[in-house]
Amino acid sequence: MAVIPYSRVVDVTLSRNDAFPSRRGFGTQLIITTETVADKVDTTHRTKLYGSIEEVAADWATSTSAYKAALSAFSQKRRPRQIKIGHVADDGTMVSAELQAQLDLLYAADSDWYFLTIAANLRDVAALPGLLSWIQAKPKLALIDSNDIDTENPASTTESLASANKGNFDRASVFYHTSAAAYPAASLAAYMQTRSFDEADSAYTAKFKELPGIPAVNIGSAALTAVTGFTPGVGQSEAVGHMANTYIDIGSRNFVVEGSTLTANVFLDEIHATDWIIARTEEESLGILLNNPRVKFDDSGMQMLAGAVRTVMQQATRAGIVAQDINPETGDYEAAVTVTVPSVFDVPESQRKARIAPVIECRFRYAGAVHYTVVRYQMAF
Repeated sequence: MAVIPYSRVVDVTLSRNDAFPSRRGFGTQLIITTETVADKVDTTHRTKLYGSIEEVAADWATSTSAYKAALSAFSQKRRPRQIKIGHVADDGTMVSAELQAQLDLLYAADSDWYFLTIAANLRDVAALPGLLSWIQAKPKLALIDSNDIDTENPASTTESLASANKGNFDRASVFYHTSAAAYPAASLAAYMQTRSFDEADSAYTAKFKELPGIPAVNIGSAALTAVTGFTPGVGQSEAVGHMANTYIDIGSRNFVVEGSTLTANVFLDEIHATDWIIARTEEESLGILLNNPRVKFDDSGMQMLAGAVRTVMQQATRAGIVAQDINPETGDYEAAVTVTVPSVFDVPESQRKARIAPVIECRFRYAGAVHYTVVRYQMAF
């Protein structure tokens, strides 16, 4: 007996939205070194990924600075899933331009990392300013160790990496420590790389963080102010210090201060969150354009595009990046986000003909973090 197909009465198809761009990661630290391991990490093999300190030890001798930096990273209480070690060649007289050329070669070979730290053999070398300007042009974040004692001198202007470059870069930070054996930058970067903003309640501040295995510096309040530029109750200022980070002991607890970049009152978590928001918005927007036959150039199409912004802001709110403010009408906490979607008639006909959408604006308040607090008591009788 003949069986008549369903298509005689109903036509059902299912298409999958699978043309999504890959999501960029923010969870990998790259430690750069001038050391090499033949056929593992060298001028031919610029980087290698490691998932544990045992894997690092299989390639690198425990006496190498690359191993020591990796050990500091993997010693975090919440260990990173992976790190990378990368090579930059140095003939012993490397200058900034040569370091930038080496970084270009490394980046061309492998750009899949976010945090950049350095091994001890690159600390306080003459070429390091080249790294600062190089990282400033990339969607990356650098944490650079320094043992330069001039960082403690408030009168220093060009003697140390921090004093010579403060106020000029917000994608790089200097981590000052008096011990050449300590790797605080690699340790802090390891903590930061475990904070995935794709997860709930993942926002953070780098200040107050404990770094296992790192001793506190033995410096007084005046030197601390010179290092960090932080004045209690005021904040950071280039006039009083060098915008570097360090590791101190207060109340018998060791922790990081101030968690900042080389620009006053611009903090590492801000740059991290900014890059994440930009990356996720680019990915969501491209996904909308790829997975629809077209986005109409009308108000409904603008709302589709604005959907990418709203999606990212929902994720940012979930992560804790967006502040929660009280709605005066309802008394409930709500995300401090405003998305403005213009009408297509807000742009000239020539722009509509060129298929260039008007600008969608989003304003939100960053939740930030408290770094200093004041409490005053008044006792009455």
